[in-house]
Amino acid sequence: MAMRRTVTGIDLGRDAIKAVEVEVSLDEARIVRSVSIPRVRLEGQDTASVAAALSDAMADAGIPANGVTLGIGGEDAILRYNHVPPMLPARLGLIMKYEVESVADRMGEALASDFKMLPAVRDDGERTVLLGLAREAGLVETLEALEGEGIIVASSVPSPLAIYGAWELVGTKAELDSPDDDLVLIADLGRSNLDVALVLNNRLIFARSTTFGGDQFTETLAQELGAELGQAEAVKKQRGGVSESIQGVDDRTVRPLRTAAGQLMGMLESSVRVGGSQAGIKLPGLTRLWLAGGGMRLKGLPRYLSTGLGKIPFEVFDPAGSTGEDASDGSYTTALGLSAVGLQKTRSGDRDVLLNILPQKYSDRQTFRDRTRFLAVAATLLVLLLCGKFADGYIRGTNASKARDGLDSQYKQLQTRATEKAGWVEESTRARARINRLLRETEPTAFQAFALDFLAQNLRSEIQLELVDLEVTPVEDAEDGSIDNSYMLIIRGRANNEKRKGHDWVLELQSELKKQERIRDVRFGKQPRADTAAWYSFEMIIEPQYVTI
Repeated sequence: MAMRRTVTGIDLGRDAIKAVEVEVSLDEARIVRSVSIPRVRLEGQDTASVAAALSDAMADAGIPANGVTLGIGGEDAILRYNHVPPMLPARLGLIMKYEVESVADRMGEALASDFKMLPAVRDDGERTVLLGLAREAGLVETLEALEGEGIIVASSVPSPLAIYGAWELVGTKAELDSPDDDLVLIADLGRSNLDVALVLNNRLIFARSTTFGGDQFTETLAQELGAELGQAEAVKKQRGGVSESIQGVDDRTVRPLRTAAGQLMGMLESSVRVGGSQAGIKLPGLTRLWLAGGGMRLKGLPRYLSTGLGKIPFEVFDPAGSTGEDASDGSYTTALGLSAVGLQKTRSGDRDVLLNILPQKYSDRQTFRDRTRFLAVAATLLVLLLCGKFADGYIRGTNASKARDGLDSQYKQLQTRATEKAGWVEESTRARARINRLLRETEPTAFQAFALDFLAQNLRSEIQLELVDLEVTPVEDAEDGSIDNSYMLIIRGRANNEKRKGHDWVLELQSELKKQERIRDVRFGKQPRADTAAWYSFEMIIEPQYVTI
């Protein structure tokens, strides 16, 4: 059975607050439970009111509130791109620390941060580092408000990276063996923000968020129709479109909405240019569009963008909630992407590009809480183990007499077998000693024959042997008093030294003898010396490698 994992993602959108529980297996991803709360229904827009309403809705829906992934909206997060030469991670960490401190000084407030090195190498050989920043005060306020309602945040991710996480989870990937480059433009159009990401050959190279969204379409339409924003919003959703040929589109909405769509297209084109510049890569032409967000539901808008950007293929991703109905109060794409990020924390290589921006104080507190939770679990397991041991000891105590009798019987059997084994070992030792003694007695003749055969085949003609003598020395065994024979072969001779190579030939003979497995050592009894100018005398003592078992 495929392993299934679930995690919760929370998107605090401008139009609606959404939370989804996503279940991912090897072959599918689906929204198990979801809630969407339009902000107009909230009693208050402050952080505490939002957290309370979200907590109640999640509890009613049965969505887990522990270890969630929180999205940071484009207006609350800053994504910066830094170009650095190849360097060690420790040095890169120091550089990013100084960069964060510099930005914080200019802004006059503390910043939470995280950074990742993007996988693509710039054309100039340097690397691009993605640095994420968020105002710490506002982020701490949100995190503590959620925690006060029982919602524990494990990760905090900028929304442009969340939509990349959604694409990575469900989007169509480029073939690894394709000869052509694949450049995907991911765009999520929300109420007030446009989140964009560029993916080159399945690798993220750029992401950003801009203040352009569905509100711009509504405002343009309201000006054209002379209507209130609320009326224009209703007309946009029900009868609005960018082409008269689409069924149900009021032709009065086409011109203003197409004007706003042109602005959106310009921002997408600008994002591609800026992305290539920031990544330091000469980008190929766009090959695909992956569109998401409530703003992309405008009739004809996806095809209009596809045509304007070069008639490239496009895919619209608009996931339904757990009830099977479309989320009329906003898109679930960002929340789904946040859940995907939470499910894939153990990223590595090209996929390790997602940021987790948490204030240091909150991160330390969460680490302490996680450790405390672990200690509580460990203490519970220890108590259960001790109770189990106590029960086991009590049961064993009731049968102690029988167990002891059985152990005594086994002990006696082991003693008997140990005595038998000791006798067998002693007998085997004596037999081995007798065999080794026989081998030692018969070995001298065989060893002498081996040495003479070797000399006959390998002795240079310039070397003359004068004496080959086998000396046998009786040695008494300290254990049983038996007599063993220790023997060595003594060779005396001389080498022709007319060419001044007599000494070298003697050393060469010593070296060749040492290479033989049956010879343990070869040493000189007397150092070689030149008796006359023509001859070099030597005496070698050859010690055998005794054969034993």
